[in-house]
Amino acid sequence: MKKLVAAITLLSLARLVLPVPCVAAAGDPTPLVRTATVFPEILDGPQRYSVLRGDFHIHTLHSDGKLTPAERVREAWAYGYDVIAITDHRNFEAYAEALPVAEEFGLILIRGMETGLHEMEHLVTLDFADDYVPRDPHSWAESEGGPRVYYRQQWRKLTDARGFVLYAHPHVGFNGAGAWAAETGDPLDPPLRHGLREPIRWGLAEGLLHGIEVRNHTTDRGWGVVKNRGTLWFPMALDWAEQYGLTVFANSDVHPARAEAGNAHEPQSATLLLVRQRSREGAMEALRAGRTVAHFGGMLCGRREMVATVVKGLTRVDFRSGPNGAGRVRIENLGPLALTAELKGLDLKPVVLDAHQTALVELANAPDELSIAWTNAVIRSTESLVTIHRCLR
Repeated sequence: MKKLVAAITLLSLARLVLPVPCVAAAGDPTPLVRTATVFPEILDGPQRYSVLRGDFHIHTLHSDGKLTPAERVREAWAYGYDVIAITDHRNFEAYAEALPVAEEFGLILIRGMETGLHEMEHLVTLDFADDYVPRDPHSWAESEGGPRVYYRQQWRKLTDARGFVLYAHPHVGFNGAGAWAAETGDPLDPPLRHGLREPIRWGLAEGLLHGIEVRNHTTDRGWGVVKNRGTLWFPMALDWAEQYGLTVFANSDVHPARAEAGNAHEPQSATLLLVRQRSREGAMEALRAGRTVAHFGGMLCGRREMVATVVKGLTRVDFRSGPNGAGRVRIENLGPLALTAELKGLDLKPVVLDAHQTALVELANAPDELSIAWTNAVIRSTESLVTIHRCLR
């Protein structure tokens, strides 16, 4: 193929900067400063969506966290979150304490708790009824007739109470001997081979498992986390989400202050929700419908349909021919997140577009059709989103 001559011009040099917020305690005269990430409205046919930044895995002093519920709300507001769930182990006492503070700050708060199988899978549950009574949380038994509640019985009771259930930091798989194991703080040697045990497969078959974490922000070692694409996450969880239709999450699982937690050198992870209305009901409707994309480590990560919707809503591509077979590609990033566009089949470097940047690519020979691989918009563990654009002649 004839080598193409191209020139790339950046029209805007705006860059998204997310400083660490100053999180003052209540009564402290130091101003509490919020660093917000403002998204344009996302259009999907006739439907219009607002984008909310969410974190649905947070701990307080009501379990093994280091901050009070009120401090967690203030911290989340300062870090630019719009909706959160406090998910302490074994209880949801923090919700009532945090709710008035969340209302004061205009933050959407969802009732939550972390529970799961005895010494194995952890499950985060959201938006269950306030009269739900936990039994043996984090200690569900895998067989009937013992002193602890059978997992199928309690899981179904939880979803009967309208609970939304997601698989947190998928850290269960096969050890070096080929036996099922749960990896915790220290990585196994040889490395854990991830898999889905019978309880998770049962939850999937019964429609009782609704989401999965592809990123657990504070996990910087162990817990089955994988180094991939320059950051730590759960690539196989993204494949499972696509395979089983699960809602995708990037949560913090924060226990100390965010600035002191694992992976503190990276901007905070977030679950991006596409909502019809900015409310608890609107947030839960989006979660139940699977309208989320995970944002972490410089990536947008999610199921193919949702990543395509978000990238389409955040970009504008204009591909036109010029004199003598030449052409021009104009790529606009309309949003607050960096995107990387690789023009397939052309002898060009990838185009890196920071927030609100526009690139012009001049082509000596314009093809009839242009494929753009958005290399940091990830739809499977080994696949990025590709969009097709016809040349306007």
